[in-house]
Amino acid sequence: MVTLKQLAKELGVSISTVSKALNNSEEIGEDTVRRVKELAELYNYKPNKVALSLKNNKTKTIGVIIPNILNRILAKVLFGIETEAAKHGYNIITCISNESLEKEKQSLQLLANGSVDGFILSVAEETQINNEIEHFKKTISQGLPIVMFDRVAHDVMCDKVIVDDFDAMYNATKSLLKEKRKNIVFISNINDLSVGKLRERGYNKAILEHGVQEH
Repeated sequence: MVTLKQLAKELGVSISTVSKALNNSEEIGEDTVRRVKELAELYNYKPNKVALSLKNNKTKTIGVIIPNILNRILAKVLFGIETEAAKHGYNIITCISNESLEKEKQSLQLLANGSVDGFILSVAEETQINNEIEHFKKTISQGLPIVMFDRVAHDVMCDKVIVDDFDAMYNATKSLLKEKRKNIVFISNINDLSVGKLRERGYNKAILEHGVQEH
């Protein structure tokens, strides 16, 4: 691979000048910028991302961990993350935990070793069932921020993006009760997940309140 040093030698300028020219620095004249860019294009020069990340202490990469790629909502969220990250000059590395606590831990360990600047993740089902959060706390203690979405660990101090599942189910049940519906059944196959528990609590609160009002 062609390096900044090689470009600088051929052009008869300093390495700093080449670097600044490639980054459109106002300190460098237009003619020099043009010459540098033309030679860089001729040799198909590509910046060494590893070296840049070490120098700037940033990788411009975000680690994304999702529990199920076949889940339509999670797939749409992944698309949104990639689109927004690209707007800001960031790349993403995606890992699939497949609802496994161990795979989730492995993904965090793999990417926390200087590969990413932080994580966006949705917690695996096995993690929530076991109420295991130490791997999240360890990652945050390393200086890597975590943003959780949809399924979250409430005991972990980090930013979270969630739907108000409790309030949504509470209002949905109240709406049916106002229509004089008498037999309202709550059906869920995610009772062990945070979102499932919140929905059930919202349903129960509406039913209990209605029962008190009836008496």
